[in-house]
Amino acid sequence: MRIELPVTAMLRDLATGISYPQAQIKKQMRFWQELLSGYGARRIALAANSSAQWALLDLACLDADLLLVPLPTYLTGSQLTHVMSQLQPDIYISDTEQLTAEFTLLEQVGDLLMYRRELAGSGAAITPGCQKITFTSGSTGQPKGVCLSAKSQLDVAHSLIERIKQPSPKHLCLLPLSTLLENIAGIYAPLLAGGEVLIAPDLMRGFNGSQLVSPQALLQLITSVAPKSLILVPELLQLLVMARTQGWQAPPSLQFIAVGGAHVSVALLLQASRLGLPVFQGYGLSECASVVALSGFDARQSTALELELVGLPLAHRDIEIIDGEIVVNQPFLGYLGDAASAGNKVFTGDLGELNAKGQLRILGRRKNLLISSLGRNISPEWPEALLTQSGLIRQAVLVGDAKPYCAALLYLADPKSAALLPAYLQQVNLQLPDYAQIKAYHLLTQPLSVADGTLTANGRPRRAEVVKKYQRQIHDLFVPTTAIGESYEFLSNVG
Repeated sequence: MRIELPVTAMLRDLATGISYPQAQIKKQMRFWQELLSGYGARRIALAANSSAQWALLDLACLDADLLLVPLPTYLTGSQLTHVMSQLQPDIYISDTEQLTAEFTLLEQVGDLLMYRRELAGSGAAITPGCQKITFTSGSTGQPKGVCLSAKSQLDVAHSLIERIKQPSPKHLCLLPLSTLLENIAGIYAPLLAGGEVLIAPDLMRGFNGSQLVSPQALLQLITSVAPKSLILVPELLQLLVMARTQGWQAPPSLQFIAVGGAHVSVALLLQASRLGLPVFQGYGLSECASVVALSGFDARQSTALELELVGLPLAHRDIEIIDGEIVVNQPFLGYLGDAASAGNKVFTGDLGELNAKGQLRILGRRKNLLISSLGRNISPEWPEALLTQSGLIRQAVLVGDAKPYCAALLYLADPKSAALLPAYLQQVNLQLPDYAQIKAYHLLTQPLSVADGTLTANGRPRRAEVVKKYQRQIHDLFVPTTAIGESYEFLSNVG
Protein backbone atom coordinates (compact mmCIF):
# COMPACT_ATOMS: atom_id res chain seq x y z
CA MET A 1 0.00 0.00 0.00
CA ARG A 2 1.53 3.29 -1.11
CA ILE A 3 0.20 6.73 -0.19
CA GLU A 4 0.43 9.32 -2.98
CA LEU A 5 0.22 12.83 -1.53
CA PRO A 6 -0.24 15.87 -3.81
CA VAL A 7 2.67 18.28 -3.84
CA THR A 8 0.60 20.88 -1.94
CA ALA A 9 0.08 18.59 1.09
CA MET A 10 1.34 20.15 4.34
CA LEU A 11 1.52 19.07 7.97
CA ARG A 12 2.06 21.67 10.71
CA ASP A 13 2.89 21.11 14.38
CA LEU A 14 1.49 24.08 16.28
CA ALA A 15 3.45 23.28 19.46
CA THR A 16 6.89 23.26 17.83
CA GLY A 17 6.11 25.57 14.91
CA ILE A 18 7.64 23.03 12.50
CA SER A 19 6.00 22.60 9.09
CA TYR A 20 6.34 19.48 6.94
CA PRO A 21 5.68 20.05 3.22
CA GLN A 22 5.04 17.04 1.02
CA ALA A 23 8.72 16.23 0.44
CA GLN A 24 9.44 16.34 4.20
CA ILE A 25 6.38 14.21 4.97
CA LYS A 26 7.66 11.53 2.57
CA LYS A 27 11.17 11.78 4.04
CA GLN A 28 9.89 11.37 7.62
CA MET A 29 7.70 8.45 6.58
CA ARG A 30 10.73 6.67 5.08
CA PHE A 31 12.72 7.42 8.25
CA TRP A 32 10.07 5.77 10.45
CA GLN A 33 9.74 2.81 8.10
CA GLU A 34 13.49 2.14 8.08
CA LEU A 35 13.70 2.58 11.86
CA LEU A 36 10.86 0.17 12.57
CA SER A 37 12.09 -2.33 9.98
CA GLY A 38 15.58 -2.24 11.52
CA TYR A 39 14.16 -3.32 14.87
CA GLY A 40 11.95 -5.98 13.29
CA ALA A 41 8.73 -4.35 14.52
CA ARG A 42 5.65 -6.57 14.23
CA ARG A 43 3.07 -5.07 16.57
CA ILE A 44 3.49 -1.36 17.36
CA ALA A 45 1.54 0.36 20.12
CA LEU A 46 1.41 4.16 20.14
CA ALA A 47 0.31 5.97 23.31
CA ALA A 48 1.07 9.68 23.05
CA ASN A 49 -0.32 13.18 22.88
CA SER A 50 -1.23 14.63 19.48
CA SER A 51 1.77 15.86 17.50
CA ALA A 52 3.09 15.96 13.94
CA GLN A 53 5.40 13.03 14.73
CA TRP A 54 2.34 11.02 15.84
CA ALA A 55 0.79 11.64 12.43
CA LEU A 56 4.01 10.93 10.53
CA LEU A 57 4.48 7.61 12.33
CA ASP A 58 0.87 6.71 11.61
CA LEU A 59 1.23 7.56 7.92
CA ALA A 60 4.46 5.56 7.70
CA CYS A 61 2.78 2.47 9.11
CA LEU A 62 -0.26 2.86 6.84
CA ASP A 63 1.98 3.24 3.79
CA ALA A 64 4.10 0.17 4.67
CA ASP A 65 1.15 -1.93 5.93
CA LEU A 66 2.76 -2.22 9.37
CA LEU A 67 0.42 -3.07 12.25
CA LEU A 68 -0.11 0.04 14.41
CA VAL A 69 -2.32 0.30 17.49
CA PRO A 70 -3.04 3.92 18.55
CA LEU A 71 -4.06 3.89 22.21
CA PRO A 72 -6.27 6.55 23.80
CA THR A 73 -4.48 8.40 26.59
CA TYR A 74 -7.60 8.28 28.80
CA LEU A 75 -7.52 4.50 29.40
CA THR A 76 -7.35 3.51 33.06
CA GLY A 77 -4.50 1.38 34.36
CA SER A 78 -6.62 -1.78 34.34
CA GLN A 79 -7.86 -1.08 30.80
CA LEU A 80 -4.32 -0.50 29.56
CA THR A 81 -3.18 -3.74 31.22
CA HIS A 82 -6.01 -5.58 29.45
CA VAL A 83 -5.09 -4.05 26.08
CA MET A 84 -1.39 -4.84 26.46
CA SER A 85 -2.18 -8.40 27.53
CA GLN A 86 -4.34 -8.98 24.45
CA LEU A 87 -2.10 -7.15 22.00
CA GLN A 88 1.38 -8.05 23.30
CA PRO A 89 3.16 -5.36 21.22
CA ASP A 90 6.87 -5.84 20.66
CA ILE A 91 7.37 -2.08 20.12
CA TYR A 92 5.83 0.53 22.42
CA ILE A 93 6.05 4.23 21.50
CA SER A 94 5.09 6.92 23.99
CA ASP A 95 5.83 10.49 25.01
CA THR A 96 6.05 9.33 28.64
CA GLU A 97 9.15 7.71 30.09
CA GLN A 98 8.72 4.00 30.91
CA LEU A 99 10.76 3.04 33.97
CA THR A 100 9.99 -0.68 34.43
CA ALA A 101 12.18 -3.58 33.33
CA GLU A 102 9.50 -4.48 30.79
CA PHE A 103 10.71 -1.67 28.50
CA THR A 104 14.12 -1.01 26.91
CA LEU A 105 14.62 2.40 25.30
CA LEU A 106 15.73 2.11 21.67
CA GLU A 107 15.37 5.58 20.14
CA GLN A 108 13.95 9.04 20.71
CA VAL A 109 12.33 10.92 17.84
CA GLY A 110 11.20 14.37 18.88
CA ASP A 111 9.04 13.81 21.97
CA LEU A 112 8.37 10.18 21.08
CA LEU A 113 10.27 7.48 22.95
CA MET A 114 10.55 4.11 21.23
CA TYR A 115 10.80 1.04 23.47
CA ARG A 116 11.20 -2.67 22.97
CA ARG A 117 8.94 -4.75 25.22
CA GLU A 118 11.21 -7.45 26.60
CA LEU A 119 8.35 -9.60 27.90
CA ALA A 120 6.19 -9.50 24.78
CA GLY A 121 4.33 -12.75 24.16
CA SER A 122 2.50 -13.97 21.10
CA GLY A 123 -0.72 -12.09 21.92
CA ALA A 124 -4.17 -12.70 20.51
CA ALA A 125 -4.46 -13.86 16.92
CA ILE A 126 -4.89 -11.06 14.38
CA THR A 127 -6.82 -11.49 11.15
CA PRO A 128 -4.60 -11.38 8.04
CA GLY A 129 -4.84 -8.00 6.33
CA CYS A 130 -5.21 -6.04 9.56
CA GLN A 131 -3.07 -2.86 9.49
CA LYS A 132 -4.60 -0.93 12.38
CA ILE A 133 -6.37 -1.87 15.58
CA THR A 134 -8.45 0.90 17.08
CA PHE A 135 -9.72 0.42 20.61
CA THR A 136 -13.19 1.64 21.38
CA SER A 137 -13.77 3.57 24.60
CA GLY A 138 -15.27 0.43 26.07
CA SER A 139 -18.96 -0.41 26.07
CA THR A 140 -18.07 -2.71 28.95
CA GLY A 141 -15.25 -2.42 31.47
CA GLN A 142 -12.67 -3.45 28.87
CA PRO A 143 -12.13 -1.79 25.48
CA LYS A 144 -12.56 -3.85 22.30
CA GLY A 145 -9.92 -3.84 19.59
CA VAL A 146 -11.40 -3.29 16.11
CA CYS A 147 -9.22 -4.68 13.31
CA LEU A 148 -9.02 -2.54 10.15
CA SER A 149 -7.28 -2.92 6.81
CA ALA A 150 -5.32 -0.12 5.17
CA LYS A 151 -7.73 -0.24 2.23
CA SER A 152 -10.81 0.28 4.41
CA GLN A 153 -9.28 3.40 5.97
CA LEU A 154 -8.18 4.89 2.65
CA ASP A 155 -11.54 4.11 1.04
CA VAL A 156 -13.23 6.27 3.68
CA ALA A 157 -10.69 9.08 3.22
CA HIS A 158 -11.13 9.15 -0.58
CA SER A 159 -14.93 8.97 -0.30
CA LEU A 160 -14.89 11.95 2.08
CA ILE A 161 -12.81 13.96 -0.38
CA GLU A 162 -15.34 13.16 -3.09
CA ARG A 163 -18.32 14.02 -0.86
CA ILE A 164 -17.03 17.26 0.71
CA LYS A 165 -15.30 18.66 -2.40
CA GLN A 166 -13.43 21.33 -0.44
CA PRO A 167 -10.63 22.97 -2.45
CA SER A 168 -7.33 23.44 -0.60
CA PRO A 169 -8.48 22.05 2.78
CA LYS A 170 -7.04 23.57 5.94
CA HIS A 171 -8.04 21.34 8.83
CA LEU A 172 -7.43 21.87 12.54
CA CYS A 173 -7.41 18.60 14.53
CA LEU A 174 -9.36 19.18 17.76
CA LEU A 175 -10.06 15.56 18.73
CA PRO A 176 -7.20 13.31 19.93
CA LEU A 177 -5.47 11.68 16.96
CA SER A 178 -6.18 8.25 18.45
CA THR A 179 -9.85 9.00 17.73
CA LEU A 180 -10.47 7.11 14.49
CA LEU A 181 -12.74 9.83 13.10
CA GLU A 182 -10.03 12.49 13.45
CA ASN A 183 -7.35 10.03 12.32
CA ILE A 184 -9.02 9.28 8.99
CA ALA A 185 -11.19 12.33 8.28
CA GLY A 186 -8.84 14.85 9.92
CA ILE A 187 -5.42 13.63 8.74
CA TYR A 188 -5.73 11.28 5.77
CA ALA A 189 -8.53 13.01 3.85
CA PRO A 190 -7.14 16.60 3.93
CA LEU A 191 -3.59 15.46 3.09
CA LEU A 192 -4.74 13.21 0.24
CA ALA A 193 -6.73 16.21 -1.06
CA GLY A 194 -3.53 18.27 -1.09
CA GLY A 195 -4.48 20.32 1.93
CA GLU A 196 -2.93 21.45 5.20
CA VAL A 197 -3.37 19.66 8.53
CA LEU A 198 -2.73 21.55 11.78
CA ILE A 199 -2.00 19.57 14.95
CA ALA A 200 -1.86 20.83 18.53
CA PRO A 201 -1.29 18.96 21.82
CA ASP A 202 -3.88 18.65 24.58
CA LEU A 203 -2.78 21.77 26.45
CA MET A 204 -3.10 24.05 23.44
CA ARG A 205 -6.55 22.60 22.71
CA GLY A 206 -7.65 23.08 26.34
CA PHE A 207 -7.89 19.37 27.11
CA ASN A 208 -6.69 17.14 29.92
CA GLY A 209 -7.17 13.57 28.72
CA SER A 210 -10.70 13.34 27.35
CA GLN A 211 -11.94 16.27 29.46
CA LEU A 212 -12.16 19.83 28.17
CA VAL A 213 -10.81 21.92 31.05
CA SER A 214 -10.09 25.22 29.29
CA PRO A 215 -12.75 26.14 26.71
CA GLN A 216 -11.10 29.54 26.27
CA ALA A 217 -7.89 27.87 25.03
CA LEU A 218 -9.87 25.90 22.45
CA LEU A 219 -11.68 28.97 21.20
CA GLN A 220 -8.49 31.02 21.04
CA LEU A 221 -6.80 28.26 19.01
CA ILE A 222 -9.62 28.21 16.46
CA THR A 223 -9.50 32.00 16.19
CA SER A 224 -5.73 32.23 15.79
CA VAL A 225 -5.35 29.35 13.33
CA ALA A 226 -8.39 30.24 11.16
CA PRO A 227 -9.02 26.76 9.75
CA LYS A 228 -11.43 25.90 6.95
CA SER A 229 -12.70 22.75 8.65
CA LEU A 230 -13.18 21.14 12.08
CA ILE A 231 -14.47 17.82 13.39
CA LEU A 232 -16.51 18.07 16.59
CA VAL A 233 -18.38 15.81 18.97
CA PRO A 234 -21.76 17.28 20.05
CA GLU A 235 -20.37 18.62 23.33
CA LEU A 236 -17.80 20.74 21.47
CA LEU A 237 -20.46 22.00 19.09
CA GLN A 238 -22.48 23.03 22.15
CA LEU A 239 -19.42 24.95 23.37
CA LEU A 240 -19.10 26.82 20.07
CA VAL A 241 -22.81 27.65 20.11
CA MET A 242 -22.56 28.93 23.69
CA ALA A 243 -19.45 30.94 22.84
CA ARG A 244 -21.20 32.56 19.86
CA THR A 245 -24.09 33.64 22.08
CA GLN A 246 -21.55 35.25 24.42
CA GLY A 247 -19.82 37.21 21.67
CA TRP A 248 -17.17 34.88 20.24
CA GLN A 249 -16.82 35.17 16.47
CA ALA A 250 -15.97 32.13 14.39
CA PRO A 251 -13.20 32.93 11.87
CA PRO A 252 -14.57 33.81 8.40
CA SER A 253 -12.36 31.04 6.97
CA LEU A 254 -14.50 28.32 8.61
CA GLN A 255 -16.47 26.54 5.87
CA PHE A 256 -17.18 23.04 7.16
CA ILE A 257 -17.84 21.70 10.67
CA ALA A 258 -18.48 17.96 10.77
CA VAL A 259 -20.20 16.77 13.92
CA GLY A 260 -20.55 13.13 14.90
CA GLY A 261 -19.50 10.48 17.39
CA ALA A 262 -22.83 10.63 19.25
CA HIS A 263 -26.43 11.69 18.77
CA VAL A 264 -26.80 15.33 17.73
CA SER A 265 -30.10 16.98 18.59
CA VAL A 266 -31.95 18.85 15.86
CA ALA A 267 -32.41 21.70 18.34
CA LEU A 268 -28.62 22.10 18.64
CA LEU A 269 -28.18 21.99 14.86
CA LEU A 270 -30.87 24.64 14.40
CA GLN A 271 -29.29 26.82 17.06
CA ALA A 272 -25.91 26.49 15.34
CA SER A 273 -27.50 27.41 12.03
CA ARG A 274 -29.06 30.57 13.45
CA LEU A 275 -25.60 31.59 14.66
CA GLY A 276 -24.06 31.08 11.23
CA LEU A 277 -22.00 27.94 11.98
CA PRO A 278 -21.55 25.69 8.88
CA VAL A 279 -22.46 22.38 10.55
CA PHE A 280 -22.91 19.03 8.78
CA GLN A 281 -23.69 15.88 10.74
CA GLY A 282 -22.49 12.37 9.98
CA TYR A 283 -22.82 8.80 11.17
CA GLY A 284 -20.27 6.04 11.53
CA LEU A 285 -18.65 3.46 13.74
CA SER A 286 -15.18 2.03 14.28
CA GLU A 287 -16.10 -1.34 12.75
CA CYS A 288 -16.65 0.46 9.43
CA ALA A 289 -13.43 2.49 9.62
CA SER A 290 -15.42 5.46 10.94
CA VAL A 291 -17.70 7.42 8.59
CA VAL A 292 -20.62 5.58 7.00
CA ALA A 293 -22.87 8.49 5.97
CA LEU A 294 -22.48 12.26 5.81
CA SER A 295 -25.25 14.80 5.45
CA GLY A 296 -25.23 17.19 2.54
CA PHE A 297 -27.49 19.56 4.45
CA ASP A 298 -25.74 22.65 5.74
CA ALA A 299 -27.52 23.45 9.02
CA ARG A 300 -27.65 27.14 7.97
CA GLN A 301 -29.88 26.31 4.99
CA SER A 302 -31.90 23.31 6.22
CA THR A 303 -35.27 22.55 7.76
CA ALA A 304 -35.76 20.60 10.97
CA LEU A 305 -36.92 17.58 8.93
CA GLU A 306 -33.75 17.66 6.82
CA LEU A 307 -31.58 17.93 9.94
CA GLU A 308 -33.02 14.67 11.27
CA LEU A 309 -31.11 12.91 8.48
CA VAL A 310 -27.45 11.92 8.65
CA GLY A 311 -27.32 11.94 4.88
CA LEU A 312 -26.43 9.62 2.05
CA PRO A 313 -24.00 6.75 2.62
CA LEU A 314 -20.50 7.44 1.30
CA ALA A 315 -19.84 6.42 -2.30
CA HIS A 316 -18.28 3.06 -1.44
CA ARG A 317 -20.90 2.11 1.17
CA ASP A 318 -23.77 -0.35 0.79
CA ILE A 319 -26.36 -0.07 3.58
CA GLU A 320 -29.53 -2.06 4.19
CA ILE A 321 -32.08 -2.20 7.00
CA ILE A 322 -32.67 -5.67 8.48
CA ASP A 323 -35.43 -5.95 11.09
CA GLY A 324 -35.08 -2.21 11.66
CA GLU A 325 -31.31 -2.40 12.26
CA ILE A 326 -28.73 -0.57 10.15
CA VAL A 327 -26.46 -3.13 8.48
CA VAL A 328 -23.39 -2.16 6.46
CA ASN A 329 -22.38 -4.64 3.77
CA GLN A 330 -18.61 -4.69 3.84
CA PRO A 331 -15.79 -7.02 4.88
CA PHE A 332 -15.12 -6.80 8.62
CA LEU A 333 -11.87 -8.24 9.96
CA GLY A 334 -13.37 -8.70 13.42
CA TYR A 335 -12.26 -7.86 16.92
CA LEU A 336 -8.85 -8.64 18.37
CA GLY A 337 -8.95 -12.12 19.89
CA ASP A 338 -12.38 -12.92 18.45
CA ALA A 339 -11.99 -14.47 15.00
CA ALA A 340 -15.66 -15.46 14.94
CA SER A 341 -16.65 -11.79 14.82
CA ALA A 342 -15.26 -11.38 11.29
CA GLY A 343 -17.66 -11.43 8.35
CA ASN A 344 -19.09 -9.61 5.36
CA LYS A 345 -21.75 -7.61 7.22
CA VAL A 346 -21.52 -5.17 10.12
CA PHE A 347 -24.63 -5.20 12.28
CA THR A 348 -24.43 -1.78 13.89
CA GLY A 349 -26.91 -2.21 16.75
CA ASP A 350 -28.47 1.10 15.64
CA LEU A 351 -32.05 1.34 14.45
CA GLY A 352 -32.66 3.39 11.34
CA GLU A 353 -34.44 3.87 8.06
CA LEU A 354 -33.63 4.98 4.53
CA ASN A 355 -35.94 7.47 2.83
CA ALA A 356 -36.92 7.41 -0.83
CA LYS A 357 -33.72 9.27 -1.76
CA GLY A 358 -31.53 6.79 0.13
CA GLN A 359 -30.75 9.17 2.99
CA LEU A 360 -30.27 7.65 6.42
CA ARG A 361 -32.20 8.53 9.57
CA ILE A 362 -31.07 7.17 12.95
CA LEU A 363 -33.98 6.08 15.15
CA GLY A 364 -32.20 4.81 18.27
CA ARG A 365 -30.13 1.90 19.59
CA ARG A 366 -31.12 -1.70 19.94
CA LYS A 367 -29.00 -2.15 23.04
CA ASN A 368 -28.70 -0.23 26.29
CA LEU A 369 -25.46 1.42 25.26
CA LEU A 370 -25.11 5.05 26.35
CA ILE A 371 -23.12 7.35 24.07
CA SER A 372 -22.05 10.57 25.75
CA SER A 373 -22.03 13.87 23.88
CA LEU A 374 -18.23 13.51 23.84
CA GLY A 375 -18.63 10.33 21.81
CA ARG A 376 -17.71 7.79 24.52
CA ASN A 377 -19.49 4.43 24.61
CA ILE A 378 -20.61 3.34 28.07
CA SER A 379 -22.45 0.21 29.08
CA PRO A 380 -24.57 1.29 32.08
CA GLU A 381 -24.29 -2.14 33.70
CA TRP A 382 -20.57 -1.58 34.31
CA PRO A 383 -20.72 1.51 36.60
CA GLU A 384 -23.99 0.24 38.10
CA ALA A 385 -22.28 -2.96 39.24
CA LEU A 386 -19.54 -0.93 40.93
CA LEU A 387 -22.10 1.34 42.61
CA THR A 388 -24.04 -1.52 44.17
CA GLN A 389 -21.21 -3.88 45.05
CA SER A 390 -20.64 -2.65 48.62
CA GLY A 391 -24.25 -2.81 49.76
CA LEU A 392 -24.47 0.92 50.52
CA ILE A 393 -26.52 1.45 47.35
CA ARG A 394 -29.33 -0.99 46.74
CA GLN A 395 -30.28 0.12 43.25
CA ALA A 396 -28.51 2.26 40.65
CA VAL A 397 -29.48 3.36 37.15
CA LEU A 398 -26.91 5.22 35.07
CA VAL A 399 -28.13 8.03 32.78
CA GLY A 400 -26.28 10.34 30.43
CA ASP A 401 -27.08 9.41 26.84
CA ALA A 402 -26.08 12.35 24.59
CA LYS A 403 -24.94 14.27 27.71
CA PRO A 404 -21.44 15.53 28.61
CA TYR A 405 -21.14 13.34 31.70
CA CYS A 406 -22.80 10.45 33.52
CA ALA A 407 -25.25 10.75 36.38
CA ALA A 408 -27.17 8.18 38.39
CA LEU A 409 -30.49 7.53 40.05
CA LEU A 410 -29.71 5.85 43.38
CA TYR A 411 -31.74 4.08 46.06
CA LEU A 412 -29.88 3.53 49.31
CA ALA A 413 -30.13 0.35 51.33
CA ASP A 414 -30.38 2.55 54.43
CA PRO A 415 -31.55 6.17 53.96
CA LYS A 416 -29.62 7.13 57.09
CA SER A 417 -26.34 6.37 55.30
CA ALA A 418 -26.66 9.27 52.82
CA ALA A 419 -23.75 11.09 54.46
CA LEU A 420 -21.43 8.27 53.36
CA LEU A 421 -22.39 8.61 49.70
CA PRO A 422 -20.04 11.39 48.44
CA ALA A 423 -16.92 9.61 49.71
CA TYR A 424 -18.15 6.30 48.33
CA LEU A 425 -18.80 7.81 44.89
CA GLN A 426 -15.26 9.14 44.84
CA GLN A 427 -14.01 5.60 45.46
CA VAL A 428 -16.17 4.23 42.66
CA ASN A 429 -15.04 6.95 40.26
CA LEU A 430 -11.41 5.99 40.84
CA GLN A 431 -12.23 2.64 39.23
CA LEU A 432 -13.75 4.26 36.14
CA PRO A 433 -12.27 6.25 33.24
CA ASP A 434 -13.24 9.91 33.32
CA TYR A 435 -15.93 9.56 30.65
CA ALA A 436 -17.81 6.95 32.73
CA GLN A 437 -17.51 8.60 36.16
CA ILE A 438 -20.65 9.70 38.01
CA LYS A 439 -20.71 13.49 38.23
CA ALA A 440 -24.22 13.96 39.66
CA TYR A 441 -26.90 11.87 41.34
CA HIS A 442 -30.48 11.88 42.53
CA LEU A 443 -31.60 9.88 45.56
CA LEU A 444 -34.83 7.97 45.02
CA THR A 445 -37.27 7.91 47.92
CA GLN A 446 -38.89 4.69 46.68
CA PRO A 447 -37.15 1.66 45.15
CA LEU A 448 -37.68 0.56 41.58
CA SER A 449 -40.22 -2.25 41.52
CA VAL A 450 -42.03 -4.73 39.32
CA ALA A 451 -45.31 -3.24 40.50
CA ASP A 452 -44.64 0.24 39.08
CA GLY A 453 -43.12 -1.13 35.88
CA THR A 454 -39.57 0.10 36.46
CA LEU A 455 -38.09 -3.33 37.27
CA THR A 456 -38.18 -6.65 35.42
CA ALA A 457 -39.11 -9.87 37.17
CA ASN A 458 -35.43 -10.82 37.41
CA GLY A 459 -34.47 -7.48 38.97
CA ARG A 460 -33.17 -5.52 36.00
CA PRO A 461 -34.22 -1.90 35.47
CA ARG A 462 -36.66 -1.19 32.66
CA ARG A 463 -34.65 1.76 31.41
CA ALA A 464 -37.25 3.37 29.18
CA GLU A 465 -39.80 3.28 32.00
CA VAL A 466 -37.28 4.63 34.52
CA VAL A 467 -36.40 7.54 32.22
CA LYS A 468 -40.08 8.25 31.61
CA LYS A 469 -41.01 8.19 35.30
CA TYR A 470 -38.05 10.29 36.46
CA GLN A 471 -37.63 12.56 33.43
CA ARG A 472 -37.85 15.75 35.50
CA GLN A 473 -35.25 14.56 38.00
CA ILE A 474 -32.96 13.39 35.18
CA HIS A 475 -33.35 16.72 33.41
CA ASP A 476 -32.25 18.53 36.57
CA LEU A 477 -29.10 16.40 36.78
CA PHE A 478 -27.74 17.96 33.60
CA VAL A 479 -27.62 21.69 34.30
CA PRO A 480 -26.11 23.49 31.27
CA THR A 481 -22.74 25.12 31.73
CA THR A 482 -23.37 28.86 31.96
CA ALA A 483 -19.92 30.31 31.36
CA ILE A 484 -17.27 29.46 28.79
CA GLY A 485 -14.53 29.46 31.41
CA GLU A 486 -16.10 26.75 33.55
CA SER A 487 -14.61 23.26 33.69
CA TYR A 488 -16.78 20.24 33.03
CA GLU A 489 -15.31 18.43 36.07
CA PHE A 490 -17.71 18.41 39.00
CA LEU A 491 -19.71 16.16 41.29
CA SER A 492 -23.02 17.44 42.56
CA ASN A 493 -25.74 16.01 44.76
CA VAL A 494 -29.04 17.27 43.48
CA GLY A 495 -31.13 14.67 45.24
